[in-house]
Amino acid sequence: MAQPSFELPFLRAFLANPAKVASPAPSGPRLAAAVAAEVPLEGAGAVLELGPGSGAVTQAILDRGVTPADLIAIEYDRDFCALLRDRFRGISILQGDAFAFSSLLPGLRFRAIVSGVPVVGLPAAAQQALLRDAMTALLPGRPFIQFTYSMMPPLDVPPDMAADVTVERAAVVWANLPPMHVWRYRRATDS
Repeated sequence: MAQPSFELPFLRAFLANPAKVASPAPSGPRLAAAVAAEVPLEGAGAVLELGPGSGAVTQAILDRGVTPADLIAIEYDRDFCALLRDRFRGISILQGDAFAFSSLLPGLRFRAIVSGVPVVGLPAAAQQALLRDAMTALLPGRPFIQFTYSMMPPLDVPPDMAADVTVERAAVVWANLPPMHVWRYRRATDS
């Protein structure tokens, strides 16, 4: 049986709103696997995915061993939300602004946060707010994983957190079109 194609809906969403959809094509399988490899399997807390699009990384996170009950996704696009709900039973899928996840899920702490939302080119204040919210919502020692085209760390660390947040390039996926970088942010005091 042929695998369903998500390229056309993804391209449509990108053309309709390039500021909200990070790419004209969904993440490739190698990128999805590289991102999912950064998600810890053990420990308390759910995994939060910001901007899952058509679900390529979502599928890789599930394939890695995260249970559907332990995965929450926030997607802005209504059509992608419908697609995700149809594709993935048992996952909590919220339609909303991924940059406002802390107000959508107040008080929750996560084992990992995976972000595919477009952050390059955002004002520094918006980048810093996203990173600050992520660091606050993560359980101790847990990663915020951002994938992007940027060869440089894509999120601006707030000055008051600079001594406390480590940034590492976890992977470069040359086989993705276009090539992508997977960045891991973590509180240094949590490691």
